[in-house]
Amino acid sequence: MAVDQVHRFFFSGFGYQCRLVQCPAPSTEPIVVIGGAFQNMYSYRRLEGPWAQTAPVISVELPGSGNADPLPATYGFDFLTDALTDLLDRLGLDRVNLFAVSYGVPVAYRLAQRDPGRLARLALLGAASVYPPEGLAGLRAMVDALTSADADGYARRSVEALMAPADRTVRNRAAVTRVLARDMAAITGHDFERHLASTRRVIDWPGLPGGGVSGVPTLCFTGEHDTLTRPDLGREAAATIDGSIFTLIRDTDHLPALERRHEVGELLLRWFTDQPLDDLDFLTPLEQPTRPLPAGVA
Repeated sequence: MAVDQVHRFFFSGFGYQCRLVQCPAPSTEPIVVIGGAFQNMYSYRRLEGPWAQTAPVISVELPGSGNADPLPATYGFDFLTDALTDLLDRLGLDRVNLFAVSYGVPVAYRLAQRDPGRLARLALLGAASVYPPEGLAGLRAMVDALTSADADGYARRSVEALMAPADRTVRNRAAVTRVLARDMAAITGHDFERHLASTRRVIDWPGLPGGGVSGVPTLCFTGEHDTLTRPDLGREAAATIDGSIFTLIRDTDHLPALERRHEVGELLLRWFTDQPLDDLDFLTPLEQPTRPLPAGVA
């Protein structure tokens, strides 16, 4: 069994870390994982077993995430992209498969713009061109609970903001609701400030930068009932990436990696090893969104 190796580094005065699982006989490029705003380098451990049979897996805690150093909200996602680049350089990773989730999407997207040759393949879960007004309202309600140090209220607001309304069909809804509420209610001490800074960073995010992405094979996906990074906004994000594939995970919302983890794990394994996706019955039909023509262009 592979032994986890934890590496800790500093970038611009902020400590960050990663967990590396080696692969004895890799058949694809290393897989780098950037989780969501409230996740850590162990959040996808239950999915990574099959991945680690094909490539080294590097799960990252950038500044402001997990047990990395706190990062004030005044530092934006470009700074986190700089930190990710620093990590790749330190580990000597010239070309990788990159999987980014929600909060991690702006980081990965910016890296794809800056240095597309560094990415063999890109997978974005919960991408959006911008956050919708109703999603931002939910995040602001989470901030209000955090500033009041109301852990129970924060847990309730988190479930409301991140999960679909009760009339939508979501796999394992009860179990995921319990886990999410438990984890959010359990935060104490410095976790309040960390969660607060991360949520404010998301609220202040202006949306995907202009210019799009070229030269990076990309899969964009989310849950079919996602109300935070809605499918229409995910489709818009995919349209800014030349040749990207867009699809939805059936019977899930913003948290498909919790609600259908085996399916998400299989989808990513196939993507990073160039296997077909069109026979996966848990996906909606694969799409290839295209950028709209500028006004006045026929």
